[in-house]
Amino acid sequence: MDRFDDGCWVSQVCFYQKTNFYNFGRLLIIMVEIKVNKRITVNQLLTLYKSAGFVEEKWSYDSKRLQTMLDHTQLTATMWENGQLIGMARCLTDYEDSCYLSEIVILPAYQRKGLGKQLLKTIQAYLGSRVTIVLRADPEAIGFYKALGYQKLSKLVRIRREA
Repeated sequence: MDRFDDGCWVSQVCFYQKTNFYNFGRLLIIMVEIKVNKRITVNQLLTLYKSAGFVEEKWSYDSKRLQTMLDHTQLTATMWENGQLIGMARCLTDYEDSCYLSEIVILPAYQRKGLGKQLLKTIQAYLGSRVTIVLRADPEAIGFYKALGYQKLSKLVRIRREA
């Protein structure tokens, strides 16, 4: 197989920061842009959540609550195609020791193309190697994180609160 300068194989989805994804193996071309800490609106977030079937809790689509979440999010990596929000990674962090990855959401039409991996790599690069990233994953997503080097731990303790 031929290889590109950034290390992507021709048959893989390749990433070029802030420019393009290409998959020449299937003649798929997706022009995307990743932006760190770009402000998004509640409507953009709501559209992404609903389109991805991401949340089901009764409060999930409450605009006021979503705005509060956005206002207090410390780090985001958003993915755009032709001005449309197609994916997002959202984090809470102190930028020095730890970062809680709250979610990675990708529109269904763009899933399984390596875009979530690229959002996570963007977050990791932005934070640097000293910051530990922790998250709570749905069972079906554990394989995704393990493939990226994450380890499943059983030390998480939480209290579930009602909205």
